[in-house]
Amino acid sequence: MLLLNFKLLLIALICFFVTEASAKSSSPQVLRLYQTDYHFQYHIELLKMALDKTAADYPEASLQFTEQVTQGRGLKMLEQGEVDVAFLASSKQREQTFIPVKIPLLKGLLGYRLLLIHQDNQQKFLQVKNTQDLGESFVAGFGSHWADIDVLRHNALPTQDIGTASSLHRMLHAKRFDYFPRGINEVWQEQQRISSKLPELMIEPNIALVYNLPVYVFVNKELPELAERIEKGLNKAADDLSFQELFLKYYSDSILKARLSERQIIYLDNQDYPQTEPIDTSWWL
Repeated sequence: MLLLNFKLLLIALICFFVTEASAKSSSPQVLRLYQTDYHFQYHIELLKMALDKTAADYPEASLQFTEQVTQGRGLKMLEQGEVDVAFLASSKQREQTFIPVKIPLLKGLLGYRLLLIHQDNQQKFLQVKNTQDLGESFVAGFGSHWADIDVLRHNALPTQDIGTASSLHRMLHAKRFDYFPRGINEVWQEQQRISSKLPELMIEPNIALVYNLPVYVFVNKELPELAERIEKGLNKAADDLSFQELFLKYYSDSILKARLSERQIIYLDNQDYPQTEPIDTSWWL
């Protein structure tokens, strides 16, 4: 009798845990993000696409947005589990702290940089032909928590590091430094948004900085299944070309406006991601 009761208890416990596991696997998955401003519209749409393309094999998923915070604060939130995913320029340190989904979201585009400058300094930039010219005569402004600030420093480009992009815009307008490198994917829309308040800032027309800078989805260390799901979804989107179509929808106009073939290209070395093979730009450049 005692043995029978034990068997019944064991069966009940197994049924309970199976039911709990089933309930957890079928319950909606809420992904928390802190990146809410216009810079991330493409990234958010791409993430939703990846989730949709894996919907048959994973729980229902939705996105929940916290308030927009600085990147420094956002990195802490991701590390501490206050948010689940973030879209970040990569570095070896970030790859150790979080789980990187190693599919470049921007296809290398963030590493193609145009220079925001004060219009009074436009003529001075005509002398720039290489990294040495830029390093000897000009100072850059850059985000203190951005992964690629070390790229500028490693290439001997003097840099002032500031906390936020809005502060960098104001300081550039006040001529506290000489240029602010911005990705082709962001510079045109950004310049348009600030033009009413900072009308003397312009996009320098003749120079582009180029370096290898992958942008990944990074996932909190405790969520490996989520990282796996996003990777599968992005691969499916690339296979059916919806990934590429979305990229071109957002950025083809900016790429054309950049006129890269007419610019002086200055290549910079990224020690974390040496340019061992060319970025495939054949379908978007």
